[in-house]
Amino acid sequence: MNYSALIQNRKSVREFTDKKVTSAALAEIGTYYEQSCKRLVPNLRTELRVFGQEAREALEGAAGYNQFLIGAPQYLVLLSEKGELAEENAGYIMEDLVLKLTDMELGTCWLTFTDSARVKEALGIRSELEVAAIAAFGYGAKAKKRLRINILSMSNVDISAKRHYFDPKRSVEDMVFLGTWGNREAVDEYIGFFDDMLWEAFYAASLSPSYLNRQAYGFVIHDGRITLVRRPDEYTTEIDGKLSLGVVLLHFTSVASAWAGKLQWSFGPEAGLSLPEGYEAVASCVL
Repeated sequence: MNYSALIQNRKSVREFTDKKVTSAALAEIGTYYEQSCKRLVPNLRTELRVFGQEAREALEGAAGYNQFLIGAPQYLVLLSEKGELAEENAGYIMEDLVLKLTDMELGTCWLTFTDSARVKEALGIRSELEVAAIAAFGYGAKAKKRLRINILSMSNVDISAKRHYFDPKRSVEDMVFLGTWGNREAVDEYIGFFDDMLWEAFYAASLSPSYLNRQAYGFVIHDGRITLVRRPDEYTTEIDGKLSLGVVLLHFTSVASAWAGKLQWSFGPEAGLSLPEGYEAVASCVL
């Protein structure tokens, strides 16, 4: 798959048509998950379940997007065993599936949830594994012009008319720093512009979906390494925050590995980044 193109073309779909996803397409999704899907932590056991339109009523009150359930012909539910980086791994896997669905010209929308047991009960899932990620998918309805409210903070709300379903996201300039957190000096010279390969990887990261598109993360380039940093955000829950970290790692890795080869991420704190209070170094890699 051309990850760079898929990431740029992918958008969240809030309305779906009644057109059914074919059995052949569903089989292709299952085969991809089993044989080709990227995993951040391969030794963590996961399982993919696919549900039809009947799951919509069952999921009411148990899952949704910003508390509203998206009605769709199909739903993906990723189960995972508990373990270190389980949520980040789930975000990584599900976003790779989302991009596969995009490649198949199917629309998708991540759904949020807070209680695995409640989702399992609603869908009749009998498994020792926990619900780790959920996405709706199908054929998207034609977008209509509508008001989009971008909540930057409770005192800074931007309202504009748009014909698409996605919010603006933070730019590369807002999330990539050199040496220490917040330092933008010489960043452009280091990562290049537009068609430069490192810039494309960071651009893919900047397009990562997250809860309310808050994108509570950024990068510091230092000592020949690139470190992903998690920012505190009052609107993002612990589960959604960790899923988002997995998504952004998938975006950056899938594009960067096309020219840099396989990336190996190490997880844990990094010293000397001058991170503000509450910020946390999550993962680092060497390009």
